[in-house]
Amino acid sequence: MLERLGQETVVPAPVRSSPRDTDHITPWLDGALAAVPADLDMPIVVVGHSASCPRQPMVVDRLLSQGHDVAAMILVNGRFPDDGSAPTERDSPFMDTLDSLVRPDGHLPPWHRWWGPMIEDMLPDDAARERVLTEARPVPRAVFDQPIPAPKLPGDVGLAFLAFGEMYEPSYDQAKAEGWAVSRLEGEHLLMVDDPFVVTGALLSLVSRVARDRLF
Repeated sequence: MLERLGQETVVPAPVRSSPRDTDHITPWLDGALAAVPADLDMPIVVVGHSASCPRQPMVVDRLLSQGHDVAAMILVNGRFPDDGSAPTERDSPFMDTLDSLVRPDGHLPPWHRWWGPMIEDMLPDDAARERVLTEARPVPRAVFDQPIPAPKLPGDVGLAFLAFGEMYEPSYDQAKAEGWAVSRLEGEHLLMVDDPFVVTGALLSLVSRVARDRLF
């Protein structure tokens, strides 16, 4: 949808990892950075959704160190970054659920199988659901045990949080308390698939807000 509106976009390719790996973050970060052209000569807006949200400050920090101009970081319906915290520390009940799903090879099943019939509420359109679910792959359970760095970003990087409903209310509240631009849309966790027009509009509105704050 952003490309239809003339916005240049890049989407990192999925990075596979194994339960035997001791570092699940560095390969992911390298893959995200590899998607950004080294000679890109325009301000960048970094957007992350769901479980990738806590990792986005690392992406911004590395892009800045490479000389890129990062105008903003927008987190969409995910956990607020907490330097050095692992997902297991922030959401123990959910991790107990994941532990019950671990396969003998150390992998979790594709993410949509964690939610059972709830996935039909998240993606009520059959064709859209099929398109998204065919991309899902098993992931190592160990991914959720590794602490995630969240480097402090300079003040000229605009910060924003977009919530879908109240699923990540604590993160929304924390972002608002720390002076981030915030917005909320009524919808399920995969609203960007279910209603891309509305989500695209909300993202562009947040970019406009943080860009205004950046200039003035």
